[in-house]
Amino acid sequence: MKTDHTAWYNANGQAGALLEVSHLSKSYDMNGSQQVILENISLCAAPSEMVCIVGRSGCGKTTLLNILAGFDTPSSGSAVMNGELIRRPGPDRCVVFQEDTLFPWLTVQENIAFGLKGILKNPYRKREVDRFLELVGLENFRYYLPGEISGGMKQRVALARVLIIRPQVLLMDEPFASLDYHTRRQMQDLLISLWEDLGHTVIFVTHDIDEAITLADEIVIMETAPGRIREKLTVPLARPRKAEQSDYIFFRKKILGMYENPGNVRGSDGNRQDEPRTQFNGGR
Repeated sequence: MKTDHTAWYNANGQAGALLEVSHLSKSYDMNGSQQVILENISLCAAPSEMVCIVGRSGCGKTTLLNILAGFDTPSSGSAVMNGELIRRPGPDRCVVFQEDTLFPWLTVQENIAFGLKGILKNPYRKREVDRFLELVGLENFRYYLPGEISGGMKQRVALARVLIIRPQVLLMDEPFASLDYHTRRQMQDLLISLWEDLGHTVIFVTHDIDEAITLADEIVIMETAPGRIREKLTVPLARPRKAEQSDYIFFRKKILGMYENPGNVRGSDGNRQDEPRTQFNGGR
């Protein structure tokens, strides 16, 4: 099993965070006025920690992820990785998107190997690709093109393609949202397995409370207009987590109690329930 790291220690022996966001705000000029998207966001993640960010549509989850990836910059405050300001994308932070970003003309193994070009030479590259094909369960599909495999398989390739270059932080923007319920659960199990094996930090954006409870060490709940952190909750449940467990149900009710109309939300299978498998409508 994965070692539990709730904090790490820097070269000076002081506790710190691998990734730290401090009083971050983001606004855009829209028709001559400032539209505030994020306001006073502060959070941190330690090595090998899984943090899920959840909230309704328009709370700025994806904007925050883009800033952490280096695709965008804050208007004020800071985002810091290993003590250095995040100013641009880097190999220490890799992103998995909801949309299919594979190269359609490359085979599964060629897509996975793409990030290793210029880093490893054969036979070392082939050995690593073989290892990651096995880790994501696609050994028998190595010669297939992306158009010949399912959506779940494509996300397995996407995971392998970024994890093979050994990023410290994996940033995930609702990567399983378009998958059917059972495939989504399989991908959640795979993500946890890879995370336990490889030990990277994960920042996972989702609108599905059940997904967050299943995956996270910590859940960051955001509210809208503008996007602020409403609550940070450490998940006290041992893995593997099952929705029918009494402690799971109790923790889910605790989160639902923070919202005005919990009975109106829908589950991750799309169905309204008395004990809802809750997801927020929207998610961006």
